[in-house]
Amino acid sequence: MIDIGHTAVALPLAAAIAAWLVMGRAWKMALYWCLMFVAGLSLVALSKIAFLGWDAGMESIGFKALSGHALCATAVMPVLFFVMLQNAPASWRRAGVLFGIWVSASLAVLLVHFKYHTASEVFASFILGSLISLGYIRIAMMSPAPRVSWWTIPLCIGAFVLLFILKPSSINHRLVDVALYLSGRDRPYQWTGKLICEAQVPLKR
Repeated sequence: MIDIGHTAVALPLAAAIAAWLVMGRAWKMALYWCLMFVAGLSLVALSKIAFLGWDAGMESIGFKALSGHALCATAVMPVLFFVMLQNAPASWRRAGVLFGIWVSASLAVLLVHFKYHTASEVFASFILGSLISLGYIRIAMMSPAPRVSWWTIPLCIGAFVLLFILKPSSINHRLVDVALYLSGRDRPYQWTGKLICEAQVPLKR
């Protein structure tokens, strides 16, 4: 279930949502979705670069950087169900959004349980992802629904499959390179227990 938030899954799902909106001629909504999702990913990347290069975490609350898994899942899943149920009754759409939030919350709990991230990292990422998904849904509810044709579904599935086959890799190692280049350091920061130290290996997530 944790893989739902991995870029190898989240990015294809986000692309499928964008394709659905474009095929439905909801150009403005597709642009909003792309900008909001990319903005969230950018904040995750910046927080990780800040910690890796400048030790910008908050040790007192166990916060190193935002969780990409938690943010991606929370940003994508509610919107995915909202878009899929656009022609369903309003009660179904609300239920779909709530189910998407429940899936995201369950993933967040697992991230903390298996110690991929601390509670503070996951909570901050969950809140940011919720702002993205619920903010987009609020805008979408005030806009005309996409005009979906029968061929929209296979095209969206194709967009998902294409990006999934390409297997977007984790960008953590690239973030390490960027952080080291900008900070001028030889090695990135990483926490070991309660201490801040220099480590030769990048953050796992």
